[in-house]
Amino acid sequence: MDYNFLQLMKHSFVYGTEYTSPNFIVSHKAKEHLIYIESFSLLKTSNDYYVEGSNQEFYELRYILEGEGYLKYNGRSYLLKKGDGCLIDCRQKYYYQTNSFNWSSTCLRFNGAPAVPLVQAYLLSGNVKFNDVIFPNFESLQMHILQCSQKISSYMEYELSCTFYMLLTNLVIAQNKTQNTAEVIEKIVSYIQANYMKNITIDGLSKQFGLSRTHLTRCFKKYTGFVPREYITQIRIYNAKYLLKTTTLSIEDISNLTGFTDSVYFIQVFKKIEGMTPLKFRKI
Repeated sequence: MDYNFLQLMKHSFVYGTEYTSPNFIVSHKAKEHLIYIESFSLLKTSNDYYVEGSNQEFYELRYILEGEGYLKYNGRSYLLKKGDGCLIDCRQKYYYQTNSFNWSSTCLRFNGAPAVPLVQAYLLSGNVKFNDVIFPNFESLQMHILQCSQKISSYMEYELSCTFYMLLTNLVIAQNKTQNTAEVIEKIVSYIQANYMKNITIDGLSKQFGLSRTHLTRCFKKYTGFVPREYITQIRIYNAKYLLKTTTLSIEDISNLTGFTDSVYFIQVFKKIEGMTPLKFRKI
């Protein structure tokens, strides 16, 4: 998204460039009763960048646009890559460090009494990270908040606070979905490991575990690194390798026992993954 409407000011430093919006003017009424912006910046850093802080009287929403880096916060370390974000309380100690040559992120710092219970509810789980899979409209809501801040209107601060409240509410809901989804994906993995020899389909998993086909596939890859079909194949090949090394069963029997439709297909898949035929693997 294009943040140029904020007329960002460029500041270069040793390990990157920071584009910051001019100071946001906040009324006393907003500071007392509403959620308001402390600062907004767009950060483009090199692979040597790091920053740490604590005892700062604001909350921070960071969203990754490119590259990847790490956040260390409250005893945990998080990998933050494109499409990931985090919400932290900067009163606590935090530490960011790049893990790639180009790490770009937005940094929205905010405050206000109505934000406190929502931030506390979000931080309660101990996991400060979110991503665009479970919160796909984060950046559009953030953009709406920033656009509100530029309006000349007697109700601008109320609209901004209302939109911010909506963003934080959605973030708490999304985090709950993440926890629930993680548990479901863990159950699906366990099911596949116990039933790999059966005819497992994506539609079957979708119906059994209550996730749409698209959401299941996307989340499964997020948590395991594989789409379900790839993971099933990997589990089958892993068990086939075990049988090849520990039994004298025929290739056809091993094919049937590990869930492949026929031995010819089994040999093709095995060779593609392992770079050799099952018989050659058995002999080495």
